[in-house]
Amino acid sequence: MREVLLRLVDVPIARILVLAGFIFVLVGILGKIEGKIEPGTAGRISSAILGVMLLGIGVFMQYSELKYAELHEINAKAQMDQAALSLAASSAPASAVAAAPVIPIKVVSGTYGRNCNAKVGNATAPLSVTCDGQSSCDFVIDTTALADPAPNCSKDFAAEWKCGEGSAVYSAALPSLNGSNDKLRLSCFY
Repeated sequence: MREVLLRLVDVPIARILVLAGFIFVLVGILGKIEGKIEPGTAGRISSAILGVMLLGIGVFMQYSELKYAELHEINAKAQMDQAALSLAASSAPASAVAAAPVIPIKVVSGTYGRNCNAKVGNATAPLSVTCDGQSSCDFVIDTTALADPAPNCSKDFAAEWKCGEGSAVYSAALPSLNGSNDKLRLSCFY
């Protein structure tokens, strides 16, 4: 039984809400289920309304998660493009490299376990200490040093930062951590 409960906790909350929504809608439509659940008319209507609400919230959360993954993919591509530009700059003459401006990173937030409904910004301090003021930073995610915001949940790590005095907020994330040598790159190369 314990293993089943641990697996249920590890499922994203959006999927749990959708499943609960289906169950409540089913109770609202069928009414009597194997003689164990026998709601009256008001119970059936309430169950159907609650089911529709849970379905809507679950679908919205899933959609938001997909949009986040899409934005992460776009950001990863931009970082690869920046790395290619950096490689091209490193093969350029020394005078051209020296002329490139250094734009410092200013960390906005670091979040460990956002996919497990952890508090946004719970890892901002260590991320800021490591990366603020640099133009490029590889943040090593030490899960033993970070407070575990959601035990028994496979956590992600997300970072948001600004470059110099700009107002644009950049983001990057690791959707799953393997526990050792997890690195997240923040950079402000234009």
